[in-house]
Amino acid sequence: MFSLFKKKEKTNIVAPVSGKLIELERVKDPVFAKKMMGDGFAIVPNIQNQTFDVYAPTDTEIVSLPSTKHAVGLRNKEGQEILIHIGIDTVDLKGNGFTSYVNQGDYVHQGEKLISVDDSALKQNKLDDTVMVILVKGYANDLLINYGNKVDQDTNLIE
Repeated sequence: MFSLFKKKEKTNIVAPVSGKLIELERVKDPVFAKKMMGDGFAIVPNIQNQTFDVYAPTDTEIVSLPSTKHAVGLRNKEGQEILIHIGIDTVDLKGNGFTSYVNQGDYVHQGEKLISVDDSALKQNKLDDTVMVILVKGYANDLLINYGNKVDQDTNLIE
């Protein structure tokens, strides 16, 4: 009964990688560009020493992590769902170039490392390394996005 009077916590989403923020419509994959999986944004990652890391954008449970490690499905305690998809056609690498630091079922906090990507594996196979962040379910929050800007891994994008 008293839970009605509890102040609802606001869930914010930060950038999971550092890089240049672009509109989802500019992604070179029609499934993402046409928002068939949901609205969101994309980041062209900054590459340091041929690798980049993907971090948890919010406190969340890992609900999906394919063996190919090219994507991760997340669900926060409010039931909101996010898909982070690393690159385009990267499923074809069958996990080569991806190192996961989490497992399905784990609960992680905002800023924890999820996956490292060896960008040279993507480039050798002529694959785009853009990271798509798809708001799959439950988001009616405001996007605080200035497309074209550089963002750091922990830049607040949705509150």
